[in-house]
Amino acid sequence: MTWINSIASRASYDDPGQEDSEKGMGTWMELEQKDRLRFGLAIVWLVFTISLASWWLIFGLRQADTLARIDQGRSQSPAVHRMLVGEGAALIASLILGGAVLLYGIWRERVRHSAIEEFFAAFTHDLRTSLSSMRLQVESLQEDFLDRGEENPLLDRLMKDSVRIQLQLDNSLFYANRRTGKLFIERLSLRSIVESVAREFADLTVSLQGERLVLADARALEVVLRNLFQNALVHGHADAIQIRLGDAGGSKVAMQIEDNGSGTSNDAAQLGRLFCRPTSRSGAGVGLYISRSLAKRMNGLLTLSSGARGLLATLVLTEAPA
Repeated sequence: MTWINSIASRASYDDPGQEDSEKGMGTWMELEQKDRLRFGLAIVWLVFTISLASWWLIFGLRQADTLARIDQGRSQSPAVHRMLVGEGAALIASLILGGAVLLYGIWRERVRHSAIEEFFAAFTHDLRTSLSSMRLQVESLQEDFLDRGEENPLLDRLMKDSVRIQLQLDNSLFYANRRTGKLFIERLSLRSIVESVAREFADLTVSLQGERLVLADARALEVVLRNLFQNALVHGHADAIQIRLGDAGGSKVAMQIEDNGSGTSNDAAQLGRLFCRPTSRSGAGVGLYISRSLAKRMNGLLTLSSGARGLLATLVLTEAPA
């Protein structure tokens, strides 16, 4: 079992590593937002300069006509008109050409980003498949140790790291496919989904009160819960999570997820906003940002607030018809 110990010892659970991953994804999203801003500013600049040049040409022609009427035809009005029209047309044409080249360059950059996103999505999907296979092998090895009445802490650490990496891959995959990816909304049991995700977090005691059926995407809902559990474990240092189910009005179900961690000393409503870092040790907020986006895509809502003990997350989803 030397190779297991070697792999597990190298894949140590390290919070800064997770923060670096979140910063990397956050930087990518920041670059895309800057591209959109750059494209919008280029269009505004192009419209403004062409409008200014057109106004200058019209104003110059009117002034030339006024001078011609004052001089009663003695000035060189036709020559002035030809000069203004020629210079104005050349100026406007150069502005249009320069603006077109600028917009084309920005468009080409966006196409390059889209190609990189497609490659990233395909690569992440393949890597996630391999990681799932590795997790199954680790689980099988854990069961072998338990059958012999032994425990291997390095295998436990390797399992934790695999859960963390899979969560980061899922977040990356959902972000890369946010434009073209579609969710499969189906009838789901909240208890079944919660129990499935809770088994991945051995350091958390998850208790669920009640059972409801909702309309949601199974993998998206699992990613939302994983992000909330991971945030409670890593940033809130919690060891227990309590989940309560209730009505949210109409045909909506409210799932309240409260941990017993340290919570946050800042405004909890700001959590989940991209690049919102309450402390220097906080991540870039990518996981909670994607969780909020996925909840919205499932016709739901995710809000964060300070609970009686730690952080309280309220996930509202559509209830499945009876």
